[in-house]
Amino acid sequence: MSDTKNILLAWVSAGTTLLTNVSDGLIPLVSAVVLPIIFFTVGKTVDVLLQLYLRRKESEQRTVNREQ
Repeated sequence: MSDTKNILLAWVSAGTTLLTNVSDGLIPLVSAVVLPIIFFTVGKTVDVLLQLYLRRKESEQRTVNREQ
């Protein structure tokens, strides 16, 4: 649910840019729709990679503590 809410917020925040740039041509229109999706995807990827790194580090720390 959180991911859906975040991507909807990204699209809604691009709405004003989208509405003001409709008459300017296709490039602003595409950038108003595509850029929020790209930012969301990059942010989500960084979030997932950071979580994986921290979990791996935590499990390695537990393994070291068990061996001692």
